Amino acid sequence: MVIYYVILKALRVRRLIVKKIFGSMLLVLLAAPAAFSSGFPLESVTLNNFPPARTTAAPEPVYDRAGYDWTGLPAYIFTEQERVSSAVTGAIGRTQSTLDVALYNLQIPDASAALLKARERGVKVRVILDYEHVYPKAGKEMQDLIDAGMDVRVMKGRGGSGSMHCKFAIFDGQLLETGSANWSLSAENASYENLMFVSDPRIIQGYQADFNWMWAQAKPAGAADSVSARPTAPPSDPSPSVSFNGTSLPNYSFSPRGGTEAWIIKAVDAARAEVDVAMFSFTSRPIMDSLNRAAVRGVKVKLLLYAKSAFPFREEVKKNGIVVRLKYGRVEAGLMHNKYAVLDNAMLINGSFNWSATAEELNTENTIFTLVPEYVAPYKAEFDRLFTQGFPLKD
Repeated sequence: MVIYYVILKALRVRRLIVKKIFGSMLLVLLAAPAAFSSGFPLESVTLNNFPPARTTAAPEPVYDRAGYDWTGLPAYIFTEQERVSSAVTGAIGRTQSTLDVALYNLQIPDASAALLKARERGVKVRVILDYEHVYPKAGKEMQDLIDAGMDVRVMKGRGGSGSMHCKFAIFDGQLLETGSANWSLSAENASYENLMFVSDPRIIQGYQADFNWMWAQAKPAGAADSVSARPTAPPSDPSPSVSFNGTSLPNYSFSPRGGTEAWIIKAVDAARAEVDVAMFSFTSRPIMDSLNRAAVRGVKVKLLLYAKSAFPFREEVKKNGIVVRLKYGRVEAGLMHNKYAVLDNAMLINGSFNWSATAEELNTENTIFTLVPEYVAPYKAEFDRLFTQGFPLKD
């Protein structure tokens, strides 16, 4: 009996030592997330354990969820440092039951091949593509999916105008991938883009509702002349719970006409110190007005824009002391294609949404609002790096 208690005490001491060592290592990792070129493992992200959100989307189809293993997947990547194909094919390869993909453009051969392999092993795959990228002629990667009998649908934006401009995928109903990056050759080889993986169940449920909403309105590939369902309002976050400087914001927002522009303005109006914006296309008058208000009240506003995009607010940014820099892509044919903002080093707004009337009124778009520092810090560091490389706006 004495030997038994001695052994038990030794095991307890050993477990305590291991626990302390692991805790110290985790604190080090979370203290410096920007030090990793491809981010940190997704499993180290602080998750919001919210109750399930109610949505307005139809509940069908409903699938059983498998236990998705995201161990080792990066929480984010920036495309000048990591390849899109590695991240998305890795996530696709782990999928066991369902995979829903909404892409404006698909050109990466490894990604389309991974989708086909997923279906072959029994995963229920649904893909929504932008109508204009399939008709009159689809690229090889998209046509391969259609020819293989993949469940593919196509759609434009609201009422047959605009684009299906979303860029996201949902793996087994438990992991979301989104950001500015299409699964395209431009994102892979030429442009400045970002991609993030999110495992927050509340955000995923909202994105699943949005996918189902689009799916109900989209047309089967090969039946482009069929009648579309009448457009309805996209799903919305029923309980905005992102508290930024005392202002409540949603965890997610969708377009068209889902109020994303108004939420961005509300966030900017709540900023107290700094607003950093990396935007491919910026033509929204209401958002520009909010940035002017911010600058006038002493907020430091910096804009990083794609060098060839139209920007109709040149005179007022100079007047209000807003610093603008321009940037091309990684190569001549590339783009500065990011669409995100970091406010007060505390909140990240990210997704497919360009700050334009088209994004608000016509396109299907997706946007995330998050205060999780393990996302905010590296996106801020990436902004600072690209902004330093940019060149000033000319008179």
